[in-house]
Amino acid sequence: MLLRRCLAILAAFAALAAGMAAGPCVARAELSADMTPEEITRMEEQLGALGFLSSEADGTFDADTQLALESFQQANGLEVSGQPDAATLDKLDGGEAVSRENYLRRFAAAYQEMEPLKNGDINNQVQVMQRKLSELGYFSGGADGVFGDATQAAVERFQLVNGLEVTGVADGMTLMRLMADVPITWQSFLSEMSTASGDSGLNVYVLQKKLSEMGYFQGDCTGNFSDLTQQAVMQFQANNGLEDTGVADANTWALIYSGSAVTRRRSDVIALGENGERVTRIQQRLSALGYFDGEADGSFDYCTETAVRLFQMSCGQPSTGEVDTDTLNRMMEDDARPVSDESVQETFNALLTGSDDSVRAAIAESAMRMLGAAFAAPDDGLYPGFALVQYVCASAGLPITQPELLIRMADVPVSAADEAEAGNVVALQAEEGDSVTMLLTIAAGDGRVIYATDQTGWVVMSYIEQLDSANVYRWAEGTEMAE
Repeated sequence: MLLRRCLAILAAFAALAAGMAAGPCVARAELSADMTPEEITRMEEQLGALGFLSSEADGTFDADTQLALESFQQANGLEVSGQPDAATLDKLDGGEAVSRENYLRRFAAAYQEMEPLKNGDINNQVQVMQRKLSELGYFSGGADGVFGDATQAAVERFQLVNGLEVTGVADGMTLMRLMADVPITWQSFLSEMSTASGDSGLNVYVLQKKLSEMGYFQGDCTGNFSDLTQQAVMQFQANNGLEDTGVADANTWALIYSGSAVTRRRSDVIALGENGERVTRIQQRLSALGYFDGEADGSFDYCTETAVRLFQMSCGQPSTGEVDTDTLNRMMEDDARPVSDESVQETFNALLTGSDDSVRAAIAESAMRMLGAAFAAPDDGLYPGFALVQYVCASAGLPITQPELLIRMADVPVSAADEAEAGNVVALQAEEGDSVTMLLTIAAGDGRVIYATDQTGWVVMSYIEQLDSANVYRWAEGTEMAE
């Protein structure tokens, strides 16, 4: 159930359609003060029977009772006062009151008929949506009624956090979730990521990887919040104008996810986030060797990091994705081996066939670490999502050079969405007329997949059943991932 309560739903719907802000009516008098505990109990039992009150009927007119009364009044077309006036009590006693379930069904149907809001739209409805996204912390721009890239990014983040299909289009389901005043806020999501000294688990691992990428953390990413991790957090906070508490709180995570944090790297290391001529030279060289097929634009992005990792694996170097002096020297040698070299292919095949379940776990962790990150990479027309899957596999030590290799590996039909274990590559075949595409994703468990395409622009997570697909395939079980 997407909605936990029904506060201000009709008012919000009417306001959205009219392009106006909405709010509940102000009670004229606290009529509840005149009711006996027995009368309040009876009213609460009636509200509970209709589905508006889930707590116990205890004869106390508390916040839950008032909220249930407001929801009942809105569902039944009464003045929303939150007080037991005569019209409200008569409707409760009349036996013809609209239940919460029936109201929500009508409400959902009304939203499904609404015209979706999308990039390029300019109207009052967009302005109302922007204000709500701003209140929830997803949108920091001005509510000008113009649906641009920043608004689309805010919608995608909202959909990601609130369990909706991430499309960047505010359809009826998205608007219902947004305007019902019950969604998860961006701040709440960031707060759940908070970690401190002594903690352990995936959040700590993600923190260590992120800080390592930015040059603050030099240890092994173990998932244990050690003294070394705390020192890295403090250095990151100090360099970015935050109080250096050593606790990775919501503000720290917000900056980590922002993509604009100050990095801390050695001058002889070229890595993710760097821009300039020396990055261009690296891209050009990797392109000549066949490891990089993007544009040599001088921006060290995720695709550049993938190419660096592939080159390092071909040389038997640690696959860090960073270009230090040793990697750069090997890359610029006249006899540097191209990806098509037979010995390189033998090296890659050995890495693929020698992988085991620990690699799949590393893939799952890498995919989760990327969740919510901006990921701009050109899509292969036939294999959208390949760039992210390739990046995640390379991060786990699997040298995937072509999407066709993934397709050969992911050849087991999926009949139930939860068959694909976390870290498994999942290919979703979609057909439109004579056109066929294979969306490449990483399984996140519980029937969900993580992916990024040109359309999303972000690394997002959706349920397989929510994605358009005629057939679904996954990696075969067992340790061998390639022939």
